[in-house]
Amino acid sequence: MGSISRMIRAQATHSPGHITTVGLGTYVDPTPGIGSGGAANELALESPLNKELVTKLTIDNTDYLMYKALPIHVAIIRATTADSSGNLSFEHESLLCDQRIIATAARNSGGVVLAQVKRLSALGSLPSRSVGIPGAMVDCVCVVDEEDHDIFHGMSYTKRHDPVLCGEIKSPSDEVPKMPLNERKIIARRASFALKPGKVVNLGIGLPEGVASVAGEEGQLPYITLTTEPGVFGGLPASGTEFGPAVNASALVEMNQQFDFYDGGGLDMCFLGAAQISPEGDVNVSRLSKNKLIGPGGFVDISQSTRNISFLCTFTARGLKIDCDGERGSIKILTEGTTRKFVNKVYERTFSGDEAVRRGQKVFYVTERAVFRRTASNDKIELIEIAPGIDLQKDVLDQMDFEPAISPDLKLMDERIFKHKKMNLKLFGSMRDRCIYHPEDHVLFIDLYGVSLVSQDEIDLIADYFNKIMEPLTESRGPLDVVVNYDGFDLLTGLEESYAEALDKIQKKHYKSVKRFPGRAFRCARLKGMMANMNAFNPEAAFAEMDEDGDGLLSRQELRAGIREHFGIRLRQTELDDLCKNGGVTMSNFSDVVGECLRRCGSELALKGDEGNDVASSN
Repeated sequence: MGSISRMIRAQATHSPGHITTVGLGTYVDPTPGIGSGGAANELALESPLNKELVTKLTIDNTDYLMYKALPIHVAIIRATTADSSGNLSFEHESLLCDQRIIATAARNSGGVVLAQVKRLSALGSLPSRSVGIPGAMVDCVCVVDEEDHDIFHGMSYTKRHDPVLCGEIKSPSDEVPKMPLNERKIIARRASFALKPGKVVNLGIGLPEGVASVAGEEGQLPYITLTTEPGVFGGLPASGTEFGPAVNASALVEMNQQFDFYDGGGLDMCFLGAAQISPEGDVNVSRLSKNKLIGPGGFVDISQSTRNISFLCTFTARGLKIDCDGERGSIKILTEGTTRKFVNKVYERTFSGDEAVRRGQKVFYVTERAVFRRTASNDKIELIEIAPGIDLQKDVLDQMDFEPAISPDLKLMDERIFKHKKMNLKLFGSMRDRCIYHPEDHVLFIDLYGVSLVSQDEIDLIADYFNKIMEPLTESRGPLDVVVNYDGFDLLTGLEESYAEALDKIQKKHYKSVKRFPGRAFRCARLKGMMANMNAFNPEAAFAEMDEDGDGLLSRQELRAGIREHFGIRLRQTELDDLCKNGGVTMSNFSDVVGECLRRCGSELALKGDEGNDVASSN
């Protein structure tokens, strides 16, 4: 949907088409053996037009797809009000969608623009700032009779006029109904563990909508920004057949603008559905059978552009019944579904697991009884968690068409997921709760998991709080031994030096020693002097760890995964091509390559640590 949206925008400017990496490795990819160029059936595949619609290009040694711009002869759009010159406003519309660029593309193609509206106004009565489409782009206006507004000019498939959805008023409550404890809630609960404060999130239709319900129940909603692909920021997205608008949205943008934001990496995480999953982690959501095509919507754009992805589905479908022990926190399969979700080959590849590995994405597959992931460590999905009460062989492996990799550190899913009471997940928690003092050895434990600092005021606030906690302890017993958990900690780019200076003052005043477990911001080594005390970098050990196949040569995939794992740095394809000019990286030039990666990241991380220092790195 996003690529088609920009394809229309390209036609408005008479550009040849929309060029993007979105669609590579999926059924939209025209490469033989990979995809069909988006053809829906055999007739479409044989059509001469099929070879023109989506073509593969190589620019600066990087593959792209071009979605060919097509002339629009007739555009049918809708608005709320039209004046006698055809100027259109959208005050009662729940979404802006792509009305403006569709009208522009049609007009510039020599086509006709027809606009449906609810009412007419006098010339000059619409303030210029409220006009979404100028009358110069509109050829004809059709006014819906007032008695037919609910039928022909509703806000969604079933919703009639609702002033909350168009931002006319704010609802006094945007509470999400509490879900019953069933397989849908179990999946949503496990998926919600990925939520972190200050993150921008997209929820798909169906099971993923439950994440909003769980986040509401756990008090997480105020700290995340939910979005939908038609152009909504904030609020609570409508669900089911109402999908698209949102209750109490913060902002509305056009759909093409929303996908600009998505495709550029604006989304921090997404939760999407899955109809089928293959051994390689490929996902199908667009075709349920050879003759049942439902289309991908914005799935391809969202899944290929988001750093952290969770696919949500039941393990089997059609007839699945479970018994959840809400007191003990376990489940039992009563009746197995007749349709398997984990199959040898998907009907249609809407998401490519191999492409996700190439892009360096984190991909998880969450079900009611098991959790999988796809990483560079395996060429197939890896089982990492199973639910309490589930038999690994009978309930998991025997219900799959293939055998997954099984983590040597296979864990049980958190039992809170399966209990009636709230899980009490805390994204922030009070700083007092996060600071635990052990008087017997004069050690202060600080847990910064999930904390996200986005302004200087927040840095000053947290520094002030640390001083207030530590001051009486150091005055009475001297400097503290401090242990800090930075896993999941995030810091807005540009604030690294300010945060480092504030922390340096605290360290000089209160610390005797410190052990840190660095999170993403620290692995990127953007905090300059704060990370100068990391353990000595061992090139031989790091190379051996990254060289998964043991051939003495780091492939692009191994280098990308290893650099991301060790330093939190995401290498772009062009950077990989430059670093791997000779086909890969050997031990002889490994240290130089790592240094170059850190330099490109703007890092001043020292590859040699201070001997004798007791600062520990989780890496």
